[in-house]
Amino acid sequence: MRPFKVVRRRNWQEHIQANAYQTEVLSDPKQQYWVEALPQPFALQFDTQEETAIAAATEQLWQMCVEFLDWFFTDHQPGDVDRRLATLKIRPDYWPAIKASWDRTDPVEDLSLCTRFDLVVTEAGQIKLIEINGETPLLGAETIYQWNWFVDYKRNHQTGPFPLPNDASQFNEFWDMVAGQWRRIADAYNLRQTGISFLVDENLEEDLEMAMQLIQILHDEVDSGIYTQIVYLRGLQDEQGQEVQRGLGLDEEGYFVDHVNDRIPVLWKIYDWSDIQNDMANTQATPVLVRRLEAGDVKVLEPLWKQVLSNKGAMALMWDQFKASDYRPYLLATYFDSDISPEATKLMLEMHVKKPMLGLEGVGTSIETGVGELEKRDTLGYGSEGFVIQDYIELPQAFGYHYMVGSWVINGEAAGIILRGDTSRITGRHCLIIPHVVSDDGLYIARV
Repeated sequence: MRPFKVVRRRNWQEHIQANAYQTEVLSDPKQQYWVEALPQPFALQFDTQEETAIAAATEQLWQMCVEFLDWFFTDHQPGDVDRRLATLKIRPDYWPAIKASWDRTDPVEDLSLCTRFDLVVTEAGQIKLIEINGETPLLGAETIYQWNWFVDYKRNHQTGPFPLPNDASQFNEFWDMVAGQWRRIADAYNLRQTGISFLVDENLEEDLEMAMQLIQILHDEVDSGIYTQIVYLRGLQDEQGQEVQRGLGLDEEGYFVDHVNDRIPVLWKIYDWSDIQNDMANTQATPVLVRRLEAGDVKVLEPLWKQVLSNKGAMALMWDQFKASDYRPYLLATYFDSDISPEATKLMLEMHVKKPMLGLEGVGTSIETGVGELEKRDTLGYGSEGFVIQDYIELPQAFGYHYMVGSWVINGEAAGIILRGDTSRITGRHCLIIPHVVSDDGLYIARV
């Protein structure tokens, strides 16, 4: 991996607005979300061996996840699965439904659209898994825009001061592989008849943009006639605070319903299962929803079994399960913070990362030693569910940014990468999207 300078295209904001979702934040120079908002933009170059290694690691990690879930949902002794679900602090009312979600094959299994692994790729060639974005894997729109940047740069900016290597490509099959998985889902879930609703938080623009990107792929590559609609979580209001579209509802039989009370047979969501479950508990609607989910009458992307993978407690269980396996080179030692074993205690006294089991985007994460915190993000209400501790690994740096590799896996295959950087060692929501190229030509590389 080598950082190198790129030019800021004169029309970069216009190009984003014409060729991307997430246009507002990507094109805003004040937010510095896209790299061309920086005074000196840069990109990362991987060689083909690194590309191959990341792809192989991604596919092996997915195979590990499948093996893990098979183990997790098997009662080797009576009550094993219930004890594991309790360890992850998943509400007991949902245990039968989440078990059924993983085991279901008739009439069709509960399918997943995509997953993103957050990886640390070191200059020494190590590849380590630090998080699994299984339930709410954002960054799809950004992944696709970096491809549009690459095409435009190669076509129009190779005669400038910072051309890309002549053999440059990009590790980015996201569009095509999402399209392939949409085809499988469309057939298995009969989307041409049922349609599909996309649930977004009306207060989070990135939710809507991710949904619109996925709708574009579905319509452009699968079938433009598939009915789609946006459903808002709490409802949409105008500037005067008047409701203009009602939010997601639940009818008396446990079906999700839209703003006109029509049932939603297939729902894509970017809202955590744990939050949905808390909302249902607050409205005493849990029993009817559980019955419908257990029966498989409502299909949700991502499915209920993904709640296990998204829980950071799963990383501690994976470490315990696979630390002596062929997957170990990709794993970091991880323990529940309540673990009093000698190994966990030793890590607690060394440099480690502490993460809430349900936190997202670095929320509640801290870098600690045995004598105190070195760096910490606000908890924003997370942490009461418990924490894990994970062995610390230094993120690589480029132009003052610590960066990690987000690696997509779709239907068991590696689908490309997206890089996020942060001036903090804890990558947060307000990060920097860094494009990449793949090339074995080092002619234009500038080490930093």
